[in-house]
Amino acid sequence: MIVNAPATGEIRRVLVREGMSVGEGTPVVEIAVPVEGSPPGTPAAQEDPQARARVRIQAAQGEIEAARAEVVRTEVEVQRLTALVSTGGATQAQLDGARAEYERAQQRFQRAQGASQNAQSGLVAARQQPPPPPANPARAAAPSEQLVMALTTSAGTVSAINARVGQRVTAGQPLATLRAGER
Repeated sequence: MIVNAPATGEIRRVLVREGMSVGEGTPVVEIAVPVEGSPPGTPAAQEDPQARARVRIQAAQGEIEAARAEVVRTEVEVQRLTALVSTGGATQAQLDGARAEYERAQQRFQRAQGASQNAQSGLVAARQQPPPPPANPARAAAPSEQLVMALTTSAGTVSAINARVGQRVTAGQPLATLRAGER
């Protein structure tokens, strides 16, 4: 299964890594797309704080899902190795390594949950603030770019990533490959 670029623009963030299990609708790549009528390469003049917060929430939710899948995967590996160590089929060092990986996965999951809570708080704060006045009241500056997410269409495991931060991509260009049904 291929995840393609939904629009032409520049990759701002790659949100997954190879080997990661993802769910349907998980953000894979964040792409900055120029807005009609704005000069190319110009950063957004006044990006909507609520829109930024929503993008952060979406990315945090994708990270939570990926971290949760990693916790489950490493927990299963610890259980598998525990049984093998008791029968002599694996070494204690292998089990210790798997347990350390499980601990790192749990920490990543906790960090992702914290980032999600911060993003939610950021959205609440953005909703409570009045919009900033335009720099030139006669003509409000329009954003020169918007952020678009390339999302998975089904669950699977990321087998290849064909995207780098800063890379220019065109609509329809393959960004990542998933193996379906391996969640």
